[in-house]
Amino acid sequence: MPDSVNYPDVLGLITGGQRCNINSAQVALAVRPRIVRAGRPFEVLLLVQNASDGEIDVTLTLHLPAVDAKKQHDRFITQTQRLVVGVKGAEIGYVVLPVTTLSDTAISDGYKIGLEVEIKALGKASRIRSAVGGAPVPFQRLSEATQATIEALKTLTWYADKHRNLLEAPVTIMSGSVGKMTDFTPGWVNLCKLSDFGDNRLLLHAFGPMVQTLTLPKLKRAVLFKPLLDTTDARFAEAGYPLKAAETTAIAKLLTLVLEYATPRFNAHGNMAARNFDVEALLMRDPSSFEAAPVLPNWFQGFLAMLERDERAANLPAQAITRYLYEDLLRDAVNLGFDLVNEATGEDLGSAEEQSLYREQLISALTNKTGLDFNRVYLPLVMGGLLINDQLILGKENPAELLRELGAALEVRNRELGETDQAIYTMTNTILARAGQRYGFYVGK
Repeated sequence: MPDSVNYPDVLGLITGGQRCNINSAQVALAVRPRIVRAGRPFEVLLLVQNASDGEIDVTLTLHLPAVDAKKQHDRFITQTQRLVVGVKGAEIGYVVLPVTTLSDTAISDGYKIGLEVEIKALGKASRIRSAVGGAPVPFQRLSEATQATIEALKTLTWYADKHRNLLEAPVTIMSGSVGKMTDFTPGWVNLCKLSDFGDNRLLLHAFGPMVQTLTLPKLKRAVLFKPLLDTTDARFAEAGYPLKAAETTAIAKLLTLVLEYATPRFNAHGNMAARNFDVEALLMRDPSSFEAAPVLPNWFQGFLAMLERDERAANLPAQAITRYLYEDLLRDAVNLGFDLVNEATGEDLGSAEEQSLYREQLISALTNKTGLDFNRVYLPLVMGGLLINDQLILGKENPAELLRELGAALEVRNRELGETDQAIYTMTNTILARAGQRYGFYVGK
């Protein structure tokens, strides 16, 4: 990331460098097609690149030729003379204003379409693109649909010179006849948002301060555990594998711990214990200091993308995560669970690739509501929750009680198990027995 305040210049890529800077936005004007037959419609396009990290309102006033080349009045028709469009911070897109001509419009190559553009910032914002251009666009990271749209827009001729208070673009009218009925509905077409560039350093720069101030202080067990407990219970039941209460608690504890690890120093966890889940450590660095885009916890990557859509989520992390990012958080819990079980047992739990495949199969089974079984639920989710049980004490909870309850749940499960489940059953019993010894009793069999 060459400069943390010079985001990719999509407008420059499309226009070949043509741009008009108006306050905190960069714009360029085109008509499509530029040569129109009389009686046929055409489109006026305004390309807009927000050069700030705050929302702006773009007010457009369309100025069409009052008379044609034969002095005939009102030969250019639109139903939208004035339009206001809201553009999010750093967003790039274009406004489409449909125009049509009457069939007797005089032929001429001298017509000018004018567009008056006003940009209004809706709050305090910082500039994130240079007035003369931005960083190179990581074109291959964009979706195929976005690439195709950009390539189509590059074929147009763009204009960025202001005459008085207007941007102007020429249009040529040739002889023709009445065309199809015109859809006069104007519209805003989003081209790129920050997450489309495939570089999470941009998202960290845009939303990191917000997360530090509004989100991280709310990532505490008192706020998180109950919603995660309820969601876990409901999701696994819907997937056809109803959990015992102790199993639900163990998994919810593991999920909660992943989120508390985002701010280990405020939640009585060490930085070493937090592993790669320490979000605060990432946010304390200037995003531009990362030579490559850092790997983020799955839940946090999804959360940043959610903030891009709706910043209100920053104030409501428990609701946002349980409703929209549960699978992403579960991915992180599986990763942590595998590490914990491996450290506790020394067992070979497969390569990183095999664990990744296992994780995605588990997520798929939960999402598709079929295929969940004892092995996938216990390894590594229930086992992981068991291993961190005493790191996440809830109120006046006695951590030994969960061990007893899990032991009882495991014996009930044993009646349902087949031969292929015995290895996981035995491993869980071993972990239970070791954990019970810390409290002076034996759990397991």
